[in-house]
Parts: sequence; structure tokens; C-alpha cells
Amino acid sequence: MPELPARIPPLSDDQMPPEFAEELARWRYNLHRRLAHNPETLLKWMPYAQHILLDNKMPAREREIAILRVAWNCRSDYEWSMHAGFARSLGFTEEDLISIARGSQDVHWNDIERAVICATDEIQESWGIADDTWKTLSSEFENDQLIDLIFVINQFISVAVTLNTLRVPLEENAETLPILD
Repeated sequence: MPELPARIPPLSDDQMPPEFAEELARWRYNLHRRLAHNPETLLKWMPYAQHILLDNKMPAREREIAILRVAWNCRSDYEWSMHAGFARSLGFTEEDLISIARGSQDVHWNDIERAVICATDEIQESWGIADDTWKTLSSEFENDQLIDLIFVINQFISVAVTLNTLRVPLEENAETLPILD
């Protein structure tokens, strides 16, 4: 299927609002270059987005499982490509990534990882987490971590919707969603 054209063009470095110059040095991605068309919103969103991504209390592995499952469910190639690369740097294997796409029923997962996938799916399907899933998650995670898990899932649903709606093109050399057997 041919890639659809992006709906908003990226801003070049010389078009970037001056107030975004510092952020641009760290976030030079296609997404941010498009969101910079609205610098006020972008600059207010960035601290929150950075907190959810980098400073939350969830263990990195479980956080990335949730983010990648959101990407899979939303069919967001861009989100998948960015986080699959990051997950690999954390030690994720190809089997981990394929199993995320296959879902919670894949035999690959331990109980907590399975519950993270279930929680992600449940939030996207029914706007909440089922009691059985919550019980499993709360046996492993503290309340602050559970809150952060909910916010990670919500944040990346929002990002996936933005990416898909704006049709943000992949970064150079990005991988796409896996194709399952």
C-alpha cells in the first residue's frame, strides 16, 4: 500500500520558532517538526511528554511493552519504529517484538508482562482496566507505578492518533510494524 502524503509539512531549522530552538537540539524528529507549527502547544506538551517517557516510575521494560502494544493496536508505524529501536537498546529481542504484536496470549510473556499487555488492550477496548488484570498488576507495582502505567498508555494513544492523523512520515531507516504469520 503506498504511503499517504503528510498533512502538515515539517518546519526546517530556519523556520523553527526561536522558543523551540533548545528543544529542537534534543528532539529533531519528524513529529516535532510538524508540531512546531503550534509552538505554544508543543512547548507546553513537551515537559509532560518527557516526564511520561523518561521520568515515570515504571520499569523500562514494562513501559516499552505498553508503548509498543499501543503502537501495534493503533497501527502506528512511526511510534512502533521509534520505540522498537529504543526497546532493542534495552535488550529486547526480535521474539519480544513479535510477541508484543501477537498479544497477551503469546506464551512468551511472564504474568506481569502479560498483564501490561492486557491493561493496554483493555484501556483501548473498554476505557479501563479489568479487575483481574489490575489485581495482577498491583501485586507487582506500587500505586505510583500503576498511575504512571495508565498515563504511559494514555500518552502514547494520543501520540499515535496525532501521528496517524497527520500522517507523519517515518524517520530515515525506520522499521515498520511486523507482519505476523
